[in-house]
Amino acid sequence: MTILEALVGMAVYAVASAVQGTIGFGANMLAVPILALINPDFVPGPVLLLNPLMNAIYTLRERGDVDRHGLTWALIGRMPGMLVGVLALTMVAEERLGTLFGVLVLLAVGMKVSGFHPARNRRSLLIAGGLSGFMGTTVAVGGPPIALLYHDVPGAVMRATLSPYFLIGTPLAIGALALAGRFGTGDLVIAAWLVPALLVGAAISHPLRGAVDKGWIAPAVYALSSAGAVTLLIRSLM
Repeated sequence: MTILEALVGMAVYAVASAVQGTIGFGANMLAVPILALINPDFVPGPVLLLNPLMNAIYTLRERGDVDRHGLTWALIGRMPGMLVGVLALTMVAEERLGTLFGVLVLLAVGMKVSGFHPARNRRSLLIAGGLSGFMGTTVAVGGPPIALLYHDVPGAVMRATLSPYFLIGTPLAIGALALAGRFGTGDLVIAAWLVPALLVGAAISHPLRGAVDKGWIAPAVYALSSAGAVTLLIRSLM
């Protein structure tokens, strides 16, 4: 990875982290397809490694409005989905990972823009947790299935619930991937490059909570994510 790629990747991740801190989700959905285009080494390992730090920051900041019932059942559902995700990564050839990233990011965007709003109950939380675990482990984009169930809650509740969900769930995925031999020292180095970008994004997001028009931020995330995913698909299939 060149210095220029690292710096551009840092800028992308800073913006993505600010989006997550502002609306409660979207960091990896925005960052993953763009980072994969800059350099495939950015994903999924380094991004996954940063998720616990990001969500620890936002969990501490947003504590007090957690939906504990929903959080519990979503985490239970995440476990089998995470294991299936690890299995999928071991079966997909490295040159086809870009295709997998592109398809799943487009699926994530489709979930958010579909207008489908399932009822939030034990069964839907288990299903969403399983799908989130699969997508989060394979491409580090696990937010949309859970965010879909919380479309009707205040922003503080969404941020407070999703942050500990990823804070608890992501280290489990990292451990599973490490056991499967999907992490290396290179992932740690790249993740270290992105830490300052994460901190900058978190600082930017703090005064923006509740002060920005969320009506345009989310569509912008979907548009950029879709464009990046389509470009990634085209490049992977050529």
